[in-house]
Amino acid sequence: MLTTILVVLVLIIFWLFLSYNKLRHMAENVKGKQANIYATVKKRQDIAQRLSDIASSYGDHEKLTHISITESDNLTDINQATSDSSRVIGNVQMLANRFPDLKANTTYQQLMIQLEEIENSILKRREDYNQAVQIYNSTRGSIPHLFYASALGFIEASYFEVDENGLDQLMSFKTDDGKILRDTMGRMATAATENVKKIKEQINKHSEIGQQEEKQ
Repeated sequence: MLTTILVVLVLIIFWLFLSYNKLRHMAENVKGKQANIYATVKKRQDIAQRLSDIASSYGDHEKLTHISITESDNLTDINQATSDSSRVIGNVQMLANRFPDLKANTTYQQLMIQLEEIENSILKRREDYNQAVQIYNSTRGSIPHLFYASALGFIEASYFEVDENGLDQLMSFKTDDGKILRDTMGRMATAATENVKKIKEQINKHSEIGQQEEKQ
């Protein structure tokens, strides 16, 4: 009986590890896709600032806000950088339409080509990210993962969407699965040890009673 219980416990723990690793792999994939978007947004921000620097020698330079290149992965900073970059790029393009010399500037043209490539990259990476989120959320919400995903720290991931102003809004995605898993496994190990101890005590008790009955 004791051996059967131990085998069942080992099988349950093994199954939980497999399920946990599956969710963790998908969650890390979402985080990786998110990091790729961060990197591309920062490149776009850099180009926006370089365009602003070139256009500043032309008219209406006061409209070309200086933006600081963010090195943070804080989502508020990232989304603000996206908003600032879009505003600066729009102002530079309007200025270029008014000043043919700016539009004909070689560096300006090269930066606009790079900007188009980055915009396409952001679209592709947003698609990849949303696909990873869809797979992760679908798995997380399916049986049997549905019953323990939240308890292990696997929160639902948000899609990378465009807000009412046409600006990209990326929501943060972080999981607490590592700490929660360690705590959970610790409690399970303690509970398993206590149960095995109780079973041994019961077996020994029954054995002693049996020996006493045999003597009588």
